[in-house]
Amino acid sequence: MSDINSHPQPNLRNQINDQILDHPFTDYWDIFILKHQHPMNLTLHIMGICFFYGWLFITWKLQNFWLLLGLPLTQLLGLVGHFLFERSHIDLQDAVFSWRASYCLARMLIRVIMGKYQDDIRQRQEILNNYHVN
Repeated sequence: MSDINSHPQPNLRNQINDQILDHPFTDYWDIFILKHQHPMNLTLHIMGICFFYGWLFITWKLQNFWLLLGLPLTQLLGLVGHFLFERSHIDLQDAVFSWRASYCLARMLIRVIMGKYQDDIRQRQEILNNYHVN
């Protein structure tokens, strides 16, 4: 029998970290924000995004398309950020490549540049805290 007050368990791919096993979020952007809060993790992710586009530019400028094989190396900075600073769950598919992660990284970069990403973090934390209180 299931408990009426229990919350449904999220998809493991949408896990935030090992401590948060239950959450109200179904939109991956909300989950992404909670997995990317630490300033050093954010900095490393933004550096990785810049290296990614810089690598693409250099590949185009040199017309050496073999350089595209090095693009996955640009993701190492983000992985280091998770390993050293923010112990959030890393989904292997998102770490290698996924459209949802790419979209969220681009959106994060824009929100950081606009100075609105910290507001996004606060809003999601408030929702999560209220969810766990109820």
